[in-house]
Amino acid sequence: MTTATIKHEPLKPWNYFVYGLGNFASQLSWTMVGTYLSVFYTDVFGLAPGAVALLMLIAKVWDGINDPMMGTIMERTHTRFGRFRPYIAVGAFFLVIFTVLTFTVPGFSDSSKLIYAYITYIGLGMSYTVTNVPYLALPCVMSADPEEIRKLNAAQMMGMTIGQILLNLFVLKMVEYIGKGDQAKGYQGTAFILVMVALPMFLAVAYFCKEKVTVKKEEQGKISEALRYVVKNKNLLCAVSYCLINMTGMMGRIAVAVYFYLYCVQNFAFITLFMMSQMIVGTLVMPFTPKIIKRFGNRNTAILSMLLQSIPLLALFVGPYENIAFDFVCLFIYGLGYIAGPCGNCMIIDAMDDFDLKYGVRNDGMVFSLSGLGNKIGSAIGNAVCLAVIGACGYYGGCEITPTIQRGINFSVNVFPAIIYLIGIIPLALYKLDKPGYMDEVRKGLAERRAKAAAADKQ
Repeated sequence: MTTATIKHEPLKPWNYFVYGLGNFASQLSWTMVGTYLSVFYTDVFGLAPGAVALLMLIAKVWDGINDPMMGTIMERTHTRFGRFRPYIAVGAFFLVIFTVLTFTVPGFSDSSKLIYAYITYIGLGMSYTVTNVPYLALPCVMSADPEEIRKLNAAQMMGMTIGQILLNLFVLKMVEYIGKGDQAKGYQGTAFILVMVALPMFLAVAYFCKEKVTVKKEEQGKISEALRYVVKNKNLLCAVSYCLINMTGMMGRIAVAVYFYLYCVQNFAFITLFMMSQMIVGTLVMPFTPKIIKRFGNRNTAILSMLLQSIPLLALFVGPYENIAFDFVCLFIYGLGYIAGPCGNCMIIDAMDDFDLKYGVRNDGMVFSLSGLGNKIGSAIGNAVCLAVIGACGYYGGCEITPTIQRGINFSVNVFPAIIYLIGIIPLALYKLDKPGYMDEVRKGLAERRAKAAAADKQ
């Protein structure tokens, strides 16, 4: 039976700010990759869309192996700095190295360049795993208070959206300024600057975000048992499935959105605003998300988000996307869907707490590695499908943009993610922990059990 010990010290505003910096830092690497790597690979590096789609898919298959491995390792790590924080500090340095290498064009032959792309992109994914899996798991060890956990997850989502806004605002300008006509040099220099800004932020998270909830080493069972309990936790599987599906739609769209604005809308003056408009809306609504979630629950808020994101995308597909005002209205509504930002992690933590009370088992490291795996698989599927559709319609770097290519891009950017978001409602409907007052009783039961364990230890 898990008898985690907790240091009862309320979190301060500083704790939320520093924790939010971690996801801001992540965007300077990972959203740089998610937003611009596809167009970098096709238009600068010189790879075909089909080769890029296969590369991203294979890389995520490997992530399917190393993410749970990472979760198991960190779950069984016990240091005076905690279980998770040491990996954030170490992983951040590798993230810096591989981000720069990924956005570097080597002077190799075409086949050697493809091998280079595989090595650097897979290395980048592994570095992100080492850094981000423990980062996402931190809220459940920084506090046992559900309100504080909601605020921590809201803080990291705000860090994400602000990072995405600044990234989309400056990246293309930085590439142009640094490269001075040489896009390869521009992308490499931009990547270097961004990750050097991100590094001290990751280190600040590793230093200041103290772990207050600790689990005794001797109470952690075998890995095979941990996996069996994860599969047995139906609500957890629903929450992880929702995260995977949501990420498939979101990252699939992000990966190809720039093609839509470049080759369908064809209004170059507004590309930066298009790329960041929904993120601006998301940042504005994010401070209200803890109260919205408290009022409507994680599941219902997430369902509302799926609808807010799918409907305007379908409107963009069938509507006059050459009309700039129409585009911004759709993207504004799409941005409102960011209200569900913290819901996935909050549902995962609720599922762990409920399972802990019922069975005395808590595998937070493995659970968040599976959550991270779901996000990566979703990103890979979204990227691969969207790029494959564009490639199948005839697109390649420097080609003439035909109506067929435009239709393929429009479908990839708008219809595909809209369908995925609607599918995401299915696991949400099956999630059963959003009954009013239910989780309050669960956490009350956990607190009583911990109090009894603490009293027994003193005797």
